[in-house]
Amino acid sequence: MRPSSISTSGNQQLCDNYKGISLLTIAGKIFAHILLNLLNGHLEQGLLPESQCGFRRHRGTTDRIFAARQLQEQCQEMRTQLYTAFVDLTKAFDTINRDGRWNDMQKFGCSVRFTDMVRQLLDGMTVRVTDNGTVSEAFPVTNRVKQGCVLVHTLLSRRFPAMLMDAYCDELPGIRIAYRTDGHLLNSRRMQASTRVSTATVHDSLFADDCSLNTVTEENMQWSMDLFAAGCTNF
Repeated sequence: MRPSSISTSGNQQLCDNYKGISLLTIAGKIFAHILLNLLNGHLEQGLLPESQCGFRRHRGTTDRIFAARQLQEQCQEMRTQLYTAFVDLTKAFDTINRDGRWNDMQKFGCSVRFTDMVRQLLDGMTVRVTDNGTVSEAFPVTNRVKQGCVLVHTLLSRRFPAMLMDAYCDELPGIRIAYRTDGHLLNSRRMQASTRVSTATVHDSLFADDCSLNTVTEENMQWSMDLFAAGCTNF
């Protein structure tokens, strides 16, 4: 594996303004694609939450943005308070805990054999730094993933579902909604047939590797963020 750095923005003298890109071998890319297809096929068997969109077939982040907008509009129409906190993890690719990722895969029912095959793409990873034509000694890297690998986004986007399951367990402060899956989406009169109306609690919206948390009171939002912060310590 050959890593290269790309300047993102800001002062180019600061290392924080660079991101790494891993140039992989052809064999490694083929192997990663095979593992990705197997992983997605496994996760789509009802193991991912309905709120997870992005890096999923037929579930793009545009769908989740539409759902978030609908939630805002309906709360405004019903004169219901809506509190939303948007969470974007800093340096998510570079600070990812690999041991935590393997545990996440176990939580989603991945076999030990399959997890070990994914680990082969990351274990034993070493890096050399080039500065003004001088190449440093190789040193091990144990706390990041290979940006440029097709598996990276899928592995990273599954972090939030695992974190939320660990943080909230059975306690989910959110917004209670009523809905129907038949008829015209914007026809509100169809909601009058109570026998066909279902209810659910909208707590989170997962946009690929980002997340938003929803509540109806400021106190519940603080409680939700406290639980989330406590859950993050395990990752």
